[in-house]
Amino acid sequence: MDLARSAFRLRPLIPQDRDLLLQFVYGDPHTYYYPGWTHLRDWLDARIGWALTVETRVVAAMVVQPENDLLAWLRFFAVRGDVPSDVAWRLLWRASVPELAATGVRWVAALGGRAWIDRWLRRQGFDRQVPLRFLYWNAPHPPQAPFPVGVRVRTMHEADVPAVHAVDQAAFPPLWRLHASLLAHAFQSARLAYVVEDAQGQVIGYEIFTASPQGAHLARLAVHPTWQRRGVGRALVAAGLQALRAEADGWVTVNTQAENTPALRLYQSLGFRKLNSLPVWLRRLDERPLETGALRAATGLPSAPYDRVSDGL
Repeated sequence: MDLARSAFRLRPLIPQDRDLLLQFVYGDPHTYYYPGWTHLRDWLDARIGWALTVETRVVAAMVVQPENDLLAWLRFFAVRGDVPSDVAWRLLWRASVPELAATGVRWVAALGGRAWIDRWLRRQGFDRQVPLRFLYWNAPHPPQAPFPVGVRVRTMHEADVPAVHAVDQAAFPPLWRLHASLLAHAFQSARLAYVVEDAQGQVIGYEIFTASPQGAHLARLAVHPTWQRRGVGRALVAAGLQALRAEADGWVTVNTQAENTPALRLYQSLGFRKLNSLPVWLRRLDERPLETGALRAATGLPSAPYDRVSDGL
């Protein structure tokens, strides 16, 4: 293919692109792929993402998915070796911006950790933020932690999603909240999901574990602010670990901001051990520099961006 004499064209990704994108994922070591809450098939079915084509052939693709009203995550970027990656990025980014801006998104985040990814994200205008700390638990005997009097835990049901979403909105600062649709998707794909109710039957907390190659991943944990720091989060995690260990052996993983000392202390007190860290990168949707003041407001922090962000505990 003579790219010098061929014109690039842009079009939305479609379900028929799935096999081609999988070829990027499994055949190109320089494909950026961070599925997060959803997966490749979900993006294609929802027509999220853009393809760059030459003579009908896809030569690059990008998926940027909103997570809430302010923040979207870069989920996928791949480009053929004979296409300049900076050119492909610029064209796909410009195609993605209008729809994201229409939803109110102001920032886009990406997960780094590999040298080439970090260099590439910096080149595309991302700034490195406080990293995510990954921890794991694989003890033979799960911890014990009682719930406060009048509080009970039960299995989460689909009818609980609206109440769970309300807890999520109350527990997290704006930048870390989840769209109701993503929360529903997380529940539908959960390996284990619990809610906690008060004496009046109101949902005051929840947790969602998803399946992972190692066993399970604690994907989301939140307690309503009126019940935080009363042992609910600790008891909820312990109950989840007990249920998972009763089913099978395996690791349970979790991640939190590296400077979120309270969350790290909670997880380590339950037997979680530090595994590794991966940097979070952030850039504005437009071309302007990151605005520290707005980020502080969105994260609910008085200090630097991503410093000690609440885990909803």
